[in-house]
Amino acid sequence: MTEVGPRAVTTGMTESESAKAAAFADKPMLIYVTADDQTDKVSRKLSSVVFANENVAVGTKFFKCVKMTTGNSMQDRLIKDAGKYTPRLVLVGRDYKVIDVLQKKGISSGKLLKAMKRTVRREYKSSFDKMVRGYIKLLNNLDRLDGRRAAIADGRARLAAKPSKSKEKKLARKEAELNKDMEAWGESEKKLLELKKREPKGVKA
Repeated sequence: MTEVGPRAVTTGMTESESAKAAAFADKPMLIYVTADDQTDKVSRKLSSVVFANENVAVGTKFFKCVKMTTGNSMQDRLIKDAGKYTPRLVLVGRDYKVIDVLQKKGISSGKLLKAMKRTVRREYKSSFDKMVRGYIKLLNNLDRLDGRRAAIADGRARLAAKPSKSKEKKLARKEAELNKDMEAWGESEKKLLELKKREPKGVKA
């Protein structure tokens, strides 16, 4: 993205629906304004520490994540005055109002998490902490499912080298069970990501 502001939406919508869509974003935004020098100390900290934090990474599912150059941010009518140092992080609400700006010493995993939670409380009925805990648990379960998948693949390779009808039936049962558990995992993820938004003030559903 090179700009943050709303755009008119008309296709397939009534006039009132179009106005609402143009006035409010689908999600709040977490905007990363990059430094011209991507190897500077703060940029490296963002990449290797802040963005690598598991709670931060999962928490971004509440946001539309945007990466902008310094030049584009200076020309953007909504965030051009939101901070002056790069790199920086700007959190913008669904009403396109700047909520938080993190820059210089304000950039850390802990401070970003606090800013994300403030924004989520403003924009959602869903709990940030509850979703993040649940999703991390899902990811741990996925690791176990991937382990089972790898074991089945290894079993398939062994059967190819040395066929066995009894082992083939046993492996087929394991594959069926894995497919069923993977489907259940997908449904759990879908349900967890049904994030409930707060209705913007002054706009009726």
